[in-house]
Amino acid sequence: MKIGPLYSCILVLALILGASSCAKKIVYSTPGAKPASALPGHKAADPQKALQRYTKYLETTGVGDPGRSDAWRNTVDSAVQLGEFELAEKNLQAWQAENKTATSSWDWNQANAQLLLARKGKDAYVSYLLDLAGRTDLDWTTRDAAGMELVDHFWAIPEYGLAFETMGFLYKATPDDATRGALETEALRRAESLQADELRTVLDSALGADPGAYPWSMVVWARSMKLLTQDKDNWTSVWPSLSTIVRSGGLANKDFFAGHLRALEQQMGVVKQNLVLLLPLSGPYAQVGWKIAKGADTAWRESRAQTEAPAIKLINTESPTFLEELRAVSGVPIIGGPLRKEIWSQIRLAGLHRTSRFLTFMPSVEDEGVEAWRFFSTPADQVRAVIRGCERLGVTSYAILHPQDRFGTAMADIFQEQARILGARVSTVRGYDIENPPTWGKAVAALLGASGAKDTLNPDPPFQAVFLPDSLFRVQQLAPLFHYYEETRLLFLGPQLWGQSLSEANLETQYFDLTFFPGAWGADISTQSAQSLKRGMQEGDGEEADMWAALGYDFVRFTALLGGGQSSAEAFNQALAEAASRMPWSLAPMHWDGGQASQDLFLFQPERSGMIQADLEKIRKAREQRQIRRDERRIQLQNKKKQG
Repeated sequence: MKIGPLYSCILVLALILGASSCAKKIVYSTPGAKPASALPGHKAADPQKALQRYTKYLETTGVGDPGRSDAWRNTVDSAVQLGEFELAEKNLQAWQAENKTATSSWDWNQANAQLLLARKGKDAYVSYLLDLAGRTDLDWTTRDAAGMELVDHFWAIPEYGLAFETMGFLYKATPDDATRGALETEALRRAESLQADELRTVLDSALGADPGAYPWSMVVWARSMKLLTQDKDNWTSVWPSLSTIVRSGGLANKDFFAGHLRALEQQMGVVKQNLVLLLPLSGPYAQVGWKIAKGADTAWRESRAQTEAPAIKLINTESPTFLEELRAVSGVPIIGGPLRKEIWSQIRLAGLHRTSRFLTFMPSVEDEGVEAWRFFSTPADQVRAVIRGCERLGVTSYAILHPQDRFGTAMADIFQEQARILGARVSTVRGYDIENPPTWGKAVAALLGASGAKDTLNPDPPFQAVFLPDSLFRVQQLAPLFHYYEETRLLFLGPQLWGQSLSEANLETQYFDLTFFPGAWGADISTQSAQSLKRGMQEGDGEEADMWAALGYDFVRFTALLGGGQSSAEAFNQALAEAASRMPWSLAPMHWDGGQASQDLFLFQPERSGMIQADLEKIRKAREQRQIRRDERRIQLQNKKKQG
């Protein structure tokens, strides 16, 4: 589902995820299901005759006649059908003049909405109905009717996600439990009418919303039932979502859903969850390990208040007895970690990697999707993020200027590979000796094809962006060299590494206003889950949330959705993909394809005070201004040459 600018006015809510199915021998119908609404507006078989008939009726009856409202309505609708928009507008105004309360009624407003749709198009129509649904000065009947007409409109397009989102908008404004219950019934009825793959598409597009809250909880419930119909083995993966909806969904029809869940649990059993985290809790990496643990604890405290949170056991990977502790918990369905490759090698050597399913916090792992899994981004994710950011700016050609060390060379190779996959062009690759800073200027000049001669503008380079896979400290020394050669238009692209040292950098921001780099977390991320993490950390021990805390926080919540006990690696891989589609991430969203993880990293800009989410439109405008100044400089040098 692509959400276009036509509907941007209704995106005051976030979207999210779901699942649907029904278990064998247990068939549940939607409580009190009601039929779909009729198409909006009166459609006369012969609008010309209808217009004449109702106009005559208005001419021959007086104010107060009980049939006049219907007559006014039908004259407007018939005029709209005929394309007589001025007449329709005139009749609306006359109707309003005759009946001062007409503009508060649904009949008058629906007729006006249909006129707007015909005259000004869908954008005006959608905006008008959304405004009606949100107006607290109108009675609920009118607001509800306006909202449901908008739901019907989106459903017919079809834009199912926007239809559910509109129901969520109405739900927040409902006056009582009875009305909320009716909306829950309607959302579930509509979700049940869709196929499992359609529900998956809706939920994949609903990023950032809460799968345990209405309306997405109805989509999750419906899809979960469909998954159970397909295969009872899906029970362990759908139970956590169903349990969360019942225990924390805040639904008016809670008893209805609780009864369904109890019946399923009696047939297939309650899923018991336990969780183990392998973390460095002492030694040089202890700070990172404890931050992950505190994020996990925040999720556990949050879940404990709402549902049956999984028990969490921490194992210190720096302890000499950690392998014995790991053996003692063998059989636990899911283990998070370890963080370091050396520890993972010890686990594999001891043969413990097959006793549970490990979601490691590492950028790569052997036999991924078969014997081990990742809950972490890769260098390729970093490169894809910056290339896709450049695509949004119309940039498709690149240079790479990298340090001649292991990291720089590896990242340069990955960039070239991902550029090829994404259809981008890398025109120039050049290395520099990190131990010999005096030679860096020559490396930049060679990259640009600059002579360095006075009053000579270097030629336009065959690239628009430069990837700089080095520490921010060294890049701060490289960036001014581009400006020295009067090349100020290039985008500077960095690795995720930059985000780790920004707080200590004395950044000269004039060199970095066309710069961005990827990251999994930022302090200014404002999703609901990120805000919950920040709040929970403050309420815990007062610490600030960071990427590592978010990793622990999301891991616990993700495994609650994932469940456990899948019979094969293939089933676990499918469960990973399903859980990811339902997960309200605080980190950048992760996905699994065939058990292999990828992460849609955010883009950030470096600032003197740290990092902020990249404003690509601001970067675009700054780049355009740099091009204007470049053109002016070229003209200036040409004139100087003529005069000289």
